Amino acid sequence: MKNKVQAVIYKEEQGKKKYLILHRKLNWIGWELLKETMEENESFEETLRRGMKEEIGVEKITIENEKKVNIDLPAGKIIYLYKVKISPQEKIDITKEQEHDAYKWVSQEEAEKLLTYKNAVNILKEFKDQDLRT
Repeated sequence: MKNKVQAVIYKEEQGKKKYLILHRKLNWIGWELLKETMEENESFEETLRRGMKEEIGVEKITIENEKKVNIDLPAGKIIYLYKVKISPQEKIDITKEQEHDAYKWVSQEEAEKLLTYKNAVNILKEFKDQDLRT
């Protein structure tokens, strides 16, 4: 099983939070939160930062919350979660990798309707209202 980190990524515009969801096309089709597979000897944060750069082209981030978890997936296990804020001026670029073909900035309610898997919806809900540092 491959260990992964997952991130709830958001920006604030005009006082409202918009969450980033990615449309996956590799191995399965649907909407998801960013997740990245850990490489050998890589820390949770190093995995997050590499995934942000490779999958969406963003390097300047603010980590607001984090939590160690144990969530089984068909192709691995999520072992660490992050809540990440990025500037509204950051440009998203999904062309550097082959996993995704689209992205959207959406409200929490829209994200909950669009996300393919319930565990992603639960992560989004959990991160919305509380500080998860453990």
